[in-house]
Amino acid sequence: MRSNWYGILKSFPIRSRMIMQTYSARIASIYLGLFMGIATVSAQVPDSSRLSSVYLAGGAFMAADQPLFRGDLSRLAPGSPLLEDDLSDHTFGNDRYYFATLGLDISIGLLPFRTADRSGPELRLGLTYAGVMSQGAWLEKTERTPYDTLTSSQTGQQVFVDSVERSTIWVDRYAERFGINASLIWRTKGRWSLFGGVGAVGGPILNARTDVSKAVYNGVENATTNGSNGYGYSGAFGRNDGQESYRNGTGWWFAGQIPLGLDLQIARRGLFWSQLHLYYELRPQFLLQNAPELGTYSSFGIQSLFGVRLTL
Repeated sequence: MRSNWYGILKSFPIRSRMIMQTYSARIASIYLGLFMGIATVSAQVPDSSRLSSVYLAGGAFMAADQPLFRGDLSRLAPGSPLLEDDLSDHTFGNDRYYFATLGLDISIGLLPFRTADRSGPELRLGLTYAGVMSQGAWLEKTERTPYDTLTSSQTGQQVFVDSVERSTIWVDRYAERFGINASLIWRTKGRWSLFGGVGAVGGPILNARTDVSKAVYNGVENATTNGSNGYGYSGAFGRNDGQESYRNGTGWWFAGQIPLGLDLQIARRGLFWSQLHLYYELRPQFLLQNAPELGTYSSFGIQSLFGVRLTL
């Protein structure tokens, strides 16, 4: 975990608000691009009688991204003025993120194995947006200077108080995963049905960048009531000592997955409502991810989707 200074210094304007505004504005265009892409694919299917379903779903994508190591920082931010000094006296820490990010999926279902008496498994093809991946690390240095001595009027015990200056350099890498997915699906019959299968998804990792920022916090250490050895800080203030952003290279990702889900037909009657289904799907995955600056690494992930399916 990051130190208790992290929440104070994190308030400096570099990350969260700008990141959320940038990626939120991009979501609408992603939805439109996925829809247009799948419409183009379905229009080019030579035998429309093989068409089975159209899927549209959204949800969460979670993957264990590799943590950043100290040697990675200069490769992600080459020539950074904030990283070029001798930082050997700084302690290093990193985060391994396990949070969920937005996932989108749009697909078409085909029945290439259909025969006169049975439909066979469904081949599902589509486009996937697997959200924003994030990796972070920090370098931190603390300097203490004697400030005052507190003496207890009851016991005579002395507590030495220091003025403290702590500087922290954060390095955060962000990128977006796009992909093409394919899976073979088997499902049970009935208004409520279960389905499962095997599949794969993969594509480019785009819009990669690394942000570097530095903040300095100054305060006076003082005894608190949070335990006999607890300390707090008074007269605290901080300043932002610089921020930088670097574009990184395009990478790739690939995942083998096992789709598992539950499907509900909205109604048994009615031309439209009988064709409309709601479904929930989980996709456990084994991932390979690559970045030119970091190489290739493996991890596990899971995609959770809620969507609608229109049978044709």
